[in-house]
Order: sequence, then C-alpha cells, then structure tokens
Amino acid sequence: MNRADVKRAEAKLEVHVSRYIGAMPFLWLNVGDAPGRDSERGVIERHAIALLSGYPEPPANWLGSHSDRDRVRRSGLWNNEYVDESWNPSFLDLMEKWIEKTEPA
Repeated sequence: MNRADVKRAEAKLEVHVSRYIGAMPFLWLNVGDAPGRDSERGVIERHAIALLSGYPEPPANWLGSHSDRDRVRRSGLWNNEYVDESWNPSFLDLMEKWIEKTEPA
C-alpha cells in the first residue's frame, strides 16, 4: 500500500482520535530545568506515563489495539516509552511542586 492509500485508510480513525483527545482536559507544567532522563521534567514524564499505563492489559475498547507497536497495543497509551515501567509515588510530590509554581494560562 502506498503512502496516499495509507493516509486515506487512516483518515476516519485520525478524526476519531483527534476528537477524543481534543475533548480531554490537560495540565501544562512549566518545569524549568533542562530536558533529560534525570531532569525533573524527565522524572515527571516517566512516572506519569508509567502510572497511566494499563500495561500489559489495556481497556477492552482501546483504539490502539490495532497498532503495529506491541507497547501501544498493550498499554492503552499512544506511547512506546515507559509504559512497562513501575512508577514511584514520590514523583507526585515533585509534580505538586511544579503545579504550585506554574502560573495559570
């Protein structure tokens, strides 16, 4: 299948995913350190993804169950990294610190 055929085949799914994600609330944290695995933003990212992951058994109606990526299919998240890791509750204290420092938009 060429690229144009793939784009046409995925168009309805892309619209559905965009609507679903667009309706979700979100929180923007202005974490003020340099990016990196051990940075505070990296710690928050890694542990939040691990916390939200349903790995290895995602919700029954998970849109990503047809993905060609095993971790996407099994996590319930459109993510390949950190979904099969454990999370440490102490990251919530770090996240709270940055919530308090972040100015409302």
